[in-house]
Amino acid sequence: MKKIKREYFECIKEDNSEEEHEKQWKSSKIIFDHFYEYLKNKGLKENVAGKRTDMAAYFIMNYVFVYEDLMNILEVSDDTIRKFLGNWYIRKIMNPNTSTIKSFLRSISEFFTFLKNEGFITNEDLSEIKDVCKDTAWFETRLKTYFEAEDDEFQEWIEEYDYD
Repeated sequence: MKKIKREYFECIKEDNSEEEHEKQWKSSKIIFDHFYEYLKNKGLKENVAGKRTDMAAYFIMNYVFVYEDLMNILEVSDDTIRKFLGNWYIRKIMNPNTSTIKSFLRSISEFFTFLKNEGFITNEDLSEIKDVCKDTAWFETRLKTYFEAEDDEFQEWIEEYDYD
């Protein structure tokens, strides 16, 4: 397996076309392959490691590299995760649920732990990401209030951690 290089973390897409997505996937896949192996080496079953890898890849490929102004995976912050699972996911996915949100949080936390262990992010970066990933009550509240908000409250809900 190829060694991870810093260039694999960069967004190289020029637009959101299928061709550009494939180009990006070829560049980024090596990171996700290493993450999958890391999870298996930690003792996770293949199906669990696969699911967590898929969730981390989904977050990066379908949200970070499409909706965020970030040009590098290593620039992800707590706000990025709050916008993804506290707004985008809830609005874009049919039947969003707390269980899936928690699975994403676990996968994202493990992905960035892997990046820290590989020397790509600092302890401070990891701490920030782990703190937001532990804040499950906030995400549960966001999901609940999305369905309860009306009129002006709904607009305020959307504007808080909006991804647009």
